[in-house]
Amino acid sequence: MRLAHLEMKMAMVHVLRRVKFVKTDELEMEYYIQRCCIQLTKNIEETILRGEKIDVKRVYGGYTMDVIAGTAFGVEVNSQKDLDQPFIRDAGSLLAAITTDEGFLLTLSKSVPLLIPFIQFLVKKFFQPSGLKSFTGVVHRIIEERKLEGNINRKPDFLQLLLSCEEKQTSDGEQMNVLSRTEVVAQAVAFFVVGYETTASTLQFMAYLLALHPEVQEKVVREIKEQLGDEIPTHEGVTKLKYLDSVIHETLRMYPPGGSADRVASEEVTIKGITIPKGAAVMIPITNVMKDPEYFPEPDKFKPERFYEGSVDPISFLAFGYGPRLCIGMRLSLLEMKMAMVHVLRRVKFLKTDDLQETLKIKPGSRLNIPDQVVAISGVMRETR
Repeated sequence: MRLAHLEMKMAMVHVLRRVKFVKTDELEMEYYIQRCCIQLTKNIEETILRGEKIDVKRVYGGYTMDVIAGTAFGVEVNSQKDLDQPFIRDAGSLLAAITTDEGFLLTLSKSVPLLIPFIQFLVKKFFQPSGLKSFTGVVHRIIEERKLEGNINRKPDFLQLLLSCEEKQTSDGEQMNVLSRTEVVAQAVAFFVVGYETTASTLQFMAYLLALHPEVQEKVVREIKEQLGDEIPTHEGVTKLKYLDSVIHETLRMYPPGGSADRVASEEVTIKGITIPKGAAVMIPITNVMKDPEYFPEPDKFKPERFYEGSVDPISFLAFGYGPRLCIGMRLSLLEMKMAMVHVLRRVKFLKTDDLQETLKIKPGSRLNIPDQVVAISGVMRETR
C-alpha cells in the first residue's frame, strides 16, 4: 500500500508540473454516436422534404453500420452517404450469407446434426464462397495492422479490448488461459452482426409500429420533452426514458431479430417431464416463447405498458438471450436505438397512412427476422419551438 501511494504521488507531481489533461468530446463513444444520429436525422428530413416515403431499413441500416464500424472496429465509414466503401461491401457479403440460403442451411444443420456432411456438400457445390470468409478476412487485416502499429494510436474500441485478451505465452512457454485468435475474430464478427443488422431491424420495426400507433409515438415524444428537454441525449440521459425503453422491448418481443437460439446442455436436466441429456443440442424458439399468451396476454397487440409496469417475467423475454450467454452487444444496441429515436422523433413524425400494411410478413428461411418487402413509411417534420 505505502509503495503504491508513493509511486502514484511522485508520478502525478512530475506529470502535472508539465502536462494538463483535457476533457474532450472526441474521446467518448457517445460523441461518435451523436454524429451518426445527426446524419441519420438529416437523411430522413431530406427524404421528407423531397416528398418521398422513408425506407426505414435503409436509413437505419446506414446509421448502425457507421456506429458499429467506428465503435467496434475503429473504422470510420460513411455508409449513410457512401455504400461503396470496402468495409461496407465485405460486411454486406457476410449479411447476405446469413440471411439467404446459406443461413437457412446453417440453421438446418444445427437442427439435424446428421445432415451436416450433406449440407457441407451442398454449400461447396452450389454456393459462392461464404461471406463469412470475406468479412473475417477484413477483421484479420485490421488486427495485423494494429499489431504492426504496436501501442501507437491504440483505439479504445471493442476489437482492441478483445486483442488485449488474446492468448500470450508465459515465461515458461505455456499459454495463458485467454482468447485465441480464432475466438477474437469470432467474437468480433458476432458483435458486428448484433450491432448492425439486428439493431437496424429493430429500429425499422419500431418506426413501423410507432406509425401504426400514433398515441404511443406521442407519448414517447412527451417523455423526451419532460425528461430531456433540449439536452443532447447521453447515456445517462436516455436511462431516464422508461417509456421509450418499454417501447423498444415490446418491439423486440413482437419482432425479435433472431427467431431462435441454440445451446448445448452442460449437464443432464429434466424440464416438465422431458429429459435433455448432457451434450445434447437444444434449439430455443424465441419467437414462439414471446408470442405465448401464457407469458404475454394478447400477444399480437402492441402494448409497451406491459414492460413499463414491470410485470414481465425476465426469463420469458429472450430477444437478447438469457443468463451468462446474454447477447454481448445488448448495451450498445439499446444505447444506439435510444439515442437515434430521441434525435429523430424530436424532428420527425411517422405517419399512419392507408397504404401502410397492418401486418408485416417475415421472409421465410432466414436466420434473422426480416420483412419480405421494403417497409416504407410516410413522415412529416415536427414543429420546433
